[in-house]
Amino acid sequence: MGNFVVVPSFHRRVKILNGDVDEISINSQPTAVECKNYRVYYNAISNIESSLWLDIKNRKKHKSQTNRIQTTRYNILTFIPKNLFEQFHRVANIYFATLIALNWVPVINAVSKTVAFIPLTVILVITAIKDLVEDLKRWRSDVNINKQITEVYDKTSRTFIQCKWQDLSVGSIVRVHVGQTVPADILLISSTSCEGTCYLDTAAIDGETNLKQKIIPSCFLNLSKPEETSFELQCDPPNEDIYHFHGRITLSSETKIYPCDNNNILLRGCVLRITDYVDGIIVYAGNQTKVIKSSKKTSSKHSRIEKYINRDVLFSSVTLLFLCLLGAGLSLRLERSFGDKWIYVPFILDNPFQNAAGHFFASALRFLILFQVMVPIALYVSLDIVRVLQMYRIGRDKNLKYEHPISCRTFTINEDLGQIGYIFSDKTGTITQNKLIFRTVSIGGLQYSNRFELPKEHDPLVHHFLTTLAICNTSFMVHEQRELMYRLDYQPRYEGDNADDLVLCQAASDFGVRMISRSAKTIVVRYINSTDTQKEDIEYEILCLLPFDSSRRRMSIIVRANNKIYLYIKGAETYILPNLSDANDWNLKAITEQHSIEFADQGYRSLLVAYREISLEDFETWFERYQNAANSLDNREEAIAEAANGIEVNLMLAGLTAVEDKLQDGVPKAIATLRCAGIKIWLLTGDKQATALSTAQAASLINMTKTVNIDNDTSSQNDASTVTTWDFSETAQAQLKQRTHMIYYSSKLNEIDQPLDIQHQAIIDEIRTSETIARISEDIIAQKLPVCLVVTGDDLVLILRYRRKEFIRVAGQCQSVIFCRVSATQKRELVTTAKSVFKHRILAIGDGANDVGMIRQSHCGVAVYGREGSQAVAAGDFAVDRFECLLYLLLVHGAWCFTRTSELILYTFMHNCQFVFVIFYYQLFNGYSGIACLHSM
Repeated sequence: MGNFVVVPSFHRRVKILNGDVDEISINSQPTAVECKNYRVYYNAISNIESSLWLDIKNRKKHKSQTNRIQTTRYNILTFIPKNLFEQFHRVANIYFATLIALNWVPVINAVSKTVAFIPLTVILVITAIKDLVEDLKRWRSDVNINKQITEVYDKTSRTFIQCKWQDLSVGSIVRVHVGQTVPADILLISSTSCEGTCYLDTAAIDGETNLKQKIIPSCFLNLSKPEETSFELQCDPPNEDIYHFHGRITLSSETKIYPCDNNNILLRGCVLRITDYVDGIIVYAGNQTKVIKSSKKTSSKHSRIEKYINRDVLFSSVTLLFLCLLGAGLSLRLERSFGDKWIYVPFILDNPFQNAAGHFFASALRFLILFQVMVPIALYVSLDIVRVLQMYRIGRDKNLKYEHPISCRTFTINEDLGQIGYIFSDKTGTITQNKLIFRTVSIGGLQYSNRFELPKEHDPLVHHFLTTLAICNTSFMVHEQRELMYRLDYQPRYEGDNADDLVLCQAASDFGVRMISRSAKTIVVRYINSTDTQKEDIEYEILCLLPFDSSRRRMSIIVRANNKIYLYIKGAETYILPNLSDANDWNLKAITEQHSIEFADQGYRSLLVAYREISLEDFETWFERYQNAANSLDNREEAIAEAANGIEVNLMLAGLTAVEDKLQDGVPKAIATLRCAGIKIWLLTGDKQATALSTAQAASLINMTKTVNIDNDTSSQNDASTVTTWDFSETAQAQLKQRTHMIYYSSKLNEIDQPLDIQHQAIIDEIRTSETIARISEDIIAQKLPVCLVVTGDDLVLILRYRRKEFIRVAGQCQSVIFCRVSATQKRELVTTAKSVFKHRILAIGDGANDVGMIRQSHCGVAVYGREGSQAVAAGDFAVDRFECLLYLLLVHGAWCFTRTSELILYTFMHNCQFVFVIFYYQLFNGYSGIACLHSM
């Protein structure tokens, strides 16, 4: 596409260079949108040759992208033709319509012409009424939404005037007041908050009840009237990802480029809280908004029983064809032998065909019409009705209702619930409550549970540790009454989008290091002594924030205070420990690692905390590299992560946090019952191995004596080198394949080479030499003893790359499997591979956005209502309150649905076949004339 230009007061399509472009003008303001490199110009004109403007007069008018949404499928004129067109995409409807048309041919007419229309007409009408009712609901919803009122900036009067949502378009500047809903995806440009922030309730979008803080881009912070400035915004094209937004802003008065991201954009459907009002420019409008795009239906799932139905329908069709050909052949034989004596038979009397081929063909078509019920037209309708009733029964089951009733988002896979063989389950929020409780910290090799245990004298290590907890996050304090925050006994209330950040920020406050203010550029932290008698407020200037993501597994912030620059970081130990400076006390490191093992054995989730001081020269050199990465629109996350790796080094270890996430009630009983029913459960978690094993034992997922652990991290220097070797060494790849082959086919663990060290829990030293272990491994396969397999995410990368199917087959022989440190992509790939390997149906259950991939890929996706938003609920086929709901869902309703649906299908085919064979039997007595023994009615 070429560049986009907009002329004030014109709405045109301009062909520039090599493509058509859309132009948008709002209140005679020059604004434009580019669809390939999406751009919004406000009060600015792009640098296009002036000669290109001459083509505008010769172009047809083009309607701009407005904020009006339309989710309906039909209108008054298109309903009947479009609905019929959609219904006749079904092969069954075409088949029966063809038979009705053939029945109008006099020579092969077998039943009443009027009666032949009734079955298909009833089905078409019922389906059309259902589609019409659904579309009317969508139409009423669209009208109510489009007619909502908001305020838009009018450049002529230089004031904000009222306007309907549907009249807004890209480039409009809107004002949203507290309590109002954001009408489109807007870039925040001003706020009544002196901190340059605002707070949003995003429950309607992601289901999260905590408030989100949004920040004005730095280029607008010092502008008194940003609506009168000129700028260009270049950003991502419209997409459905509500968690990512990448853009860059260029003011007309400057050459500097300012990055903007998801922290600066307000999505359609959010509700403004606390802040009096905000102004923003519309980036995406109407059907281009992220919420509307993300609400599109995913591809439908089909149950296994439908495959059997298709097979049975095919068999019935073959039987029908055989009966028609048999009847036609016998009719031809009798007509040739006795035709002159049977002139009273209507079929022979009216038959215009005098040759054998014509008679055979006409007889076959006549029998096809007569025996058409062999293929049951009512089966799919009956099946849909039964499934809807089953879904209604499931939804009203009190055993599946706690805080929320069960939500059934599809009724096409009810019977698959009774055929589940494997459950892939997330841990946090799925089998645990995701209500985090702070337990203890390890600082300087000592454990503390409250601030009264802290050393009385000033300890720099304690200072840096608690400062990290207070500011290395995206949380913010909600001021109910701003004057209260200056009291020493004030207990703040924090909000944020990360549960770990909230509990750690609150813990820092309880230890006496309290974040009391956060703006776009600064954080104010109050330090209170242990006696609550003294306080000191320190303002930290935010230089850079490197957020947490599932691949980095760490978060860091760079701040300046008292003319010193510090980097504070917290994250998983596998990512922090390798980046520690040699200046650390290695005895302290060993003690901290031991505390980490102890915390994990108790089922606690832990994060390492570290820091470093950075010189101004080093920071300026690095920050220039970071800005280049932040201003890129392509692969911005990868570029920022690479830049972050250059500054998150030479760290000083500060300590370790421990947070508890308790199991949900009823989880151990539910897992034990499901395993007794023959269902195998695989646990997939981002936690480290020890924490995952402790949780699995508490949940009754591990109650056997044998655990096989696949782990290549047996030595500290084997981490990165192992991966590098497997990536680039053909010899190593061959060894890996041979090793996987031996895992699958060998029964002796001590025969297997050790590039991926397989160890037996609690008897690691004996695994290579003990004859007892060899015999036990033989018994595992011969007697199918219960075994739990434990795999880490780093090993899983190699397994999925080279021998994924062989590994899944091996894992399928284990009673349970635990995957640690796995990413969302690995979860999805595991489910996808398991679907292709196992004959059983796969169920995936989770509660967060990182579980969406595996939920969608599974045969049955179940979401858990949780604290991590509604993305999983939107992607799931069913949504439940607790993991234990799977008991009734699978073992009761699943079994009932499968049994009853199967009986319905068998009964339908049985009575149709009986009806056809009665008619065929009658043909023995009427000379295969194709006359029915029953009246058409």
